[in-house]
Amino acid sequence: MRLRALYGPGTYGAPAPQEPPAPLDPVTEQPPIVTSTNRGDIAATLVHLYRGGPAAELRPALAGYVAQATRGLPRLAANVALVLDTSGSMRGYGDREWAVMSQAMALRLVLSEVCERLTVVETGGTAQAPAGSADLAGALLDALGTGPELVVIVTDGYENHLPGDLARVAATLPRAGVTTPVVLCQAAFTRGDDLTLRDPAPELPRRPFWHQDDFAALLPWVFAHVGEGAEWIRTTMLTRLEGGR
Repeated sequence: MRLRALYGPGTYGAPAPQEPPAPLDPVTEQPPIVTSTNRGDIAATLVHLYRGGPAAELRPALAGYVAQATRGLPRLAANVALVLDTSGSMRGYGDREWAVMSQAMALRLVLSEVCERLTVVETGGTAQAPAGSADLAGALLDALGTGPELVVIVTDGYENHLPGDLARVAATLPRAGVTTPVVLCQAAFTRGDDLTLRDPAPELPRRPFWHQDDFAALLPWVFAHVGEGAEWIRTTMLTRLEGGR
């Protein structure tokens, strides 16, 4: 129905519409005040888990939220490697403790459901016990060693281990004959975070995210960098136009 409306004959002389008849990205309302637990159900559940909440209740809820977020999405027929920053800065402190780490983990869980093969390389500790600094450059090389068709780096942008190393490695890869696309997804606390000084590799394609609702646009952007992503995007957008999500 929506596709027919999009390509059907218009009315002569009628003004052009200013808004799309069928927005491809879901229209959502963002919270006026951002907290560590109102940035999407997946991240909120993870925050409670990391803070010592009852795992017997929270883990089934987490699985349900991930299933809900990925329901109807096609599988990406590609081998994807995920470099996950699990350093101390990802944990944060005070009211923001675990907020950014939880949002990064939410993306990891969604990717694990959508990608046919996902290899994860953590750097800086573990997701449950972030410590020290993240060796993003070393982790990128480890990820490339798994033979992926796409590498996704998820980080808050703080490169405390050998600052500038990721940029140097990223710039060297093409000269070394490495053609695997590498993209950087930057986890933030709010949409308004100043990320100017948190760009560890300016040459890499970069996109920030802070809320689970951002995944609707983030996933197509990420998958557009790999050949198999074209079919995934086509199928997903057609489903949205038909009102499936």
